[in-house]
Formats: sequence, structure tokens, C-alpha cells
Amino acid sequence: MSELTDIFLGRQPIFRADHSLYGFELLFRAAESSTQADFSQADAASAQVMVNLFGELGLKEVVGSHHAFINLTEGLLTQKNRPFFPKDQVVIEVLEDAPVSPALLDSLRGLRAHGYRVALDDYVFNPELAELEAFADIIKVDIMQVGPKQLETHCARLKAQGVRLLAEKVETRQQFEFCQKLGFDFFQGYFFAKPQIVQGKSLSANKLTLVQLLAKVNDPDVALQDLSALISQDVSLSHKIMRLASNTSPHKIESIHQAVLQFGLNRLQSWVSLLAMTQMDDKPPELMRTALIRAHFCEMIGRRVQDLAPETYFTIGLFSVLDAMMDQELSSVLIHLNLDDRVMLALIDFEGEPGKTLKAALAIEQGQIDFDRPADLAPRWLSQSYLEAMAYANDVMTLAEKQIG
Repeated sequence: MSELTDIFLGRQPIFRADHSLYGFELLFRAAESSTQADFSQADAASAQVMVNLFGELGLKEVVGSHHAFINLTEGLLTQKNRPFFPKDQVVIEVLEDAPVSPALLDSLRGLRAHGYRVALDDYVFNPELAELEAFADIIKVDIMQVGPKQLETHCARLKAQGVRLLAEKVETRQQFEFCQKLGFDFFQGYFFAKPQIVQGKSLSANKLTLVQLLAKVNDPDVALQDLSALISQDVSLSHKIMRLASNTSPHKIESIHQAVLQFGLNRLQSWVSLLAMTQMDDKPPELMRTALIRAHFCEMIGRRVQDLAPETYFTIGLFSVLDAMMDQELSSVLIHLNLDDRVMLALIDFEGEPGKTLKAALAIEQGQIDFDRPADLAPRWLSQSYLEAMAYANDVMTLAEKQIG
């Protein structure tokens, strides 16, 4: 995977109106110190990355069973070779800077004839690109560049033509709700990872209990007997812990305390945190997947940095979504937890190597490359670690669905 690990592969989730996951846009970004050509300017390099993605890594390792939106340059689109992508899962995106030409129109016509789905990327209703609309299954509208009135006018027109609309750069709940009312089918952006804060609102009793549980399980001085008693107070969590222990042990599990003893404190720190956060059934599962990717990525870096325990790095990544999980400012949630000062500073101010590590995780997932590399680790290593974190999150989510659902 030598070619693939020279680039950062980020993903942006794409949701349906009901917050269920439809797919991901895959974001390829060349590492700053990479010897590869710039991917925005080199068709050959882009093609090689995608060959590696489909051949070595495997599409399902990155997007699971969901759709993959992949940008193709004009040069790749107008090549005579037929695409090798699986047409049932890949959506081919036409970049906004691709000039309309007979060759491009012929290519899109051929792709549609062979059953491929086509999306127009970063569309802003430029009259010069209007001819492309006839070939689009999905039009991705950059809502930051298009005013509300223009959105209303063009959305009604395109919906009447049977085109499905995707709102890009949706970063707030208000933007999501506005686009939803206009009839958009899909939504892309990190609105799902932002808390829906209501002034004066405090944590509900259920969520406060979960925060207290997270505090206990991350307290190195907690007695396992006390932890067992606290878990036993939550029937749903107890059931999930018992099922998980039963499925991972050859011995019969007879009590919550026996399950806790089997796991041990270090393992419980990860699993109880995960299980507690999955209790937030009003949140999209993708939020949990994002937390797991960040957590495992941070943990792997923690093993290299060695200033804090790797499990602490894991916790930092996992807890970075607590504000969205709890619908509270992150500082308001963390105040209930007895966390090390270095952990607090990493989560709130991105300070120290742990903070730099978390910031790197957020940058990669959003397709950025201009971030400080923790411990000056090589871009190739960071890229590979992020891919491994994706695979880890997929495995854990699959296990959770099978064993603790």
C-alpha cells in the first residue's frame, strides 16, 4: 500500500433527511512532504490512488455498504477507458471547475448508459454549467455560496425534473432544517457532530447518570465492586455488558461483577465508555463511529509519543464528541468528570501532544493537510494509522450491532 499511504484519506458523511447514513465523499489529499504529484493537477496520480483504494485497501473497508462519492478530474472523465468502479456503490462526482465540452458531455452520456450515477459537485447554478444538469442524478449545492432566495427558486425547478439534491457544507442544525424544508434529499457536513444547545437547559437525569458512569470508569482509583454496583443501576447497560461478556468468554457469566472482573479496568474503560455513549439513541450512529475513529487514531499516536498512557489518548478521542452526544458545551460536560488537567487542556484547548493529536484527527477527517503533525510523525505513518482507525471503528460498530444491539 505504498502509494496509498502517501496521501491522507478523509471522509465526509452524507445523510438522508432522517439522519440515516447514505454514504461518504472520499477526500484524497497529498501529504505536504509526499513525493507524489499534487492530486488536483495529476490525473495519473489520482488514478493510482483509486486503483490502490479498490485493489489493496478495499472500498468496503472505507465505506462499508454505503455509497462512495468520488471526485474525478476532467482528464479522467474524458478518458476512453471504461471506469472499473462498482456501479452499485460508487457515485462519480464532476468537479465544479470541469469545463463543459463535447468530450465531457459524451463521457457523461456514456457513464449514464452503463448504469453509473453522476453527481455535480459544488454546484452554484452557474449558467455556463447548466448543460450538465441533464446528466446529473444528484446535484450537490454549495449552500454557503448560494443565497436563500436563489436556493428556493432553483430547488423547486430541479426537483420538478426529478433531480435529487444534496446540500453541501451544512454545519449547523438551522442550516439542516432550512434545507430540509426546501426538499433537499441529502445533507453533507458536520452538523451532526455539533451540540444542539438550548440556553438554560441542564443535563437530563439519564444523561447525567451516564456522565457519572464515564467519570467512574476513568477513575484509576475506582474499586471494581463500586463500578459493578454503578453499572447494575442501569438495566439496559447491565444487559449489554452481560451479553458482551458472554459472547467473548468461554465461561458462563453469572453476575455483573463477574463480567467486570473478567474485563478488567483497562478494558472496561473503553467498553463501558462505548456502551454508555450508545445509550444516546437520539443521535446518528455515525457520531459514534466518528468518536471511535478519533479514539483509536489518538491511541496509536499515544503509543508512539508515550507522554500519557495510550488508554488516555483513546479517551481524549472518544470524549471529543461528548458535546454533541449530550447537547451541551464540552466544558460543561467535562466539569462533571474528574479528568487529568492534561486531558482537559487537550479536549478544550488542543494543548500539548494529546491536543495536537486530536486536532490532527479532526483535520484528516475533514480533508485538511495543513496541520501540525504530533511528535513530528511521518505523514505516511499518520495516513496509515487513520486508515487502520477507520477499519477498527467499522469492526467495533459491527460487533456492537451483533452482540449488544
